[in-house]
Amino acid sequence: MRRWMIFGMAAVLMAASVGCKKRPVDEKAATEEAQQNALMVAQAEQTKALDEIRAEIVTWRNTAAAQAAEPEFKDDLAVAKRLTGMLSRQASKQQDKEAALTVDRLARCLSALSAGAPANRIQQHLERAEMGLVSGNLEAAGAEVLAAAGTAYNPSAPALVPDVLGQLEDASKAVRNGDAAKAEQLIGAVMEKARADAASADLATAQDIAAEAEVSIQRKAWTILIAQATQITALLQAVDRRATPEAQPAAESPAPAAAPPTEPPAAPTPAPAETKQPGAPPATEGAGAPAPKANEAAPEPAATR
Repeated sequence: MRRWMIFGMAAVLMAASVGCKKRPVDEKAATEEAQQNALMVAQAEQTKALDEIRAEIVTWRNTAAAQAAEPEFKDDLAVAKRLTGMLSRQASKQQDKEAALTVDRLARCLSALSAGAPANRIQQHLERAEMGLVSGNLEAAGAEVLAAAGTAYNPSAPALVPDVLGQLEDASKAVRNGDAAKAEQLIGAVMEKARADAASADLATAQDIAAEAEVSIQRKAWTILIAQATQITALLQAVDRRATPEAQPAAESPAPAAAPPTEPPAAPTPAPAETKQPGAPPATEGAGAPAPKANEAAPEPAATR
């Protein structure tokens, strides 16, 4: 009897020990599964959020604010050109106080103009996107990439924007897929193109010349100041030409105007002379013999004579 009781107690103890071993294993597997499920849910929510942001960006492109973004840049460009003209006139009159005030206004205007240049705006959006990628905030990075793409989509003045829209769309897809390394590589390539933009470089040069103009006023170097104003004007005009690509077809229109010189040869002068000379047969009666053959219907008026 005691033997069976001992065997029973041993069996119970063994069963309890096996249950204790299985329980921690089951709890660990359940924890890992819960973590994976939570990660999948978070990724799905992040993808959904990026899709919503993309839809908002696409909608924003068609709003009045998006359409007014580029005209605002062009308005600032016109203001800068006006201030440069004022500076040139004040320098020719050696008006140091007025010129100093105009240079200060011009420097501030050029700073705002450079910040509003499409290439520089793309650059700044991508700097924020790269910071989001480094910090692991893919949602913020995706939003900034889409904002950069919205700036690159510029039908009103495409010549002001580097050709980076395709790369930005690929970067947006990489962020949505969670491929931060590929997105960072694409973003770096786009930033390199944005930094090489010609309009942004011209505006940066204009800012440097405006800073040198302050020194020219202090030294009362009026001839140099006039030359500096002329240089800034030329740079602003170059940016203006890129901002208004529709002016290029008008410049090509004089080419068809070269066609009129070919029109006079098309109307030969001997032809009218030949038609007018037969109309005066009385003046050349000696040569009238061949004339009746050309005008056989003319004998009737001759009979009337």
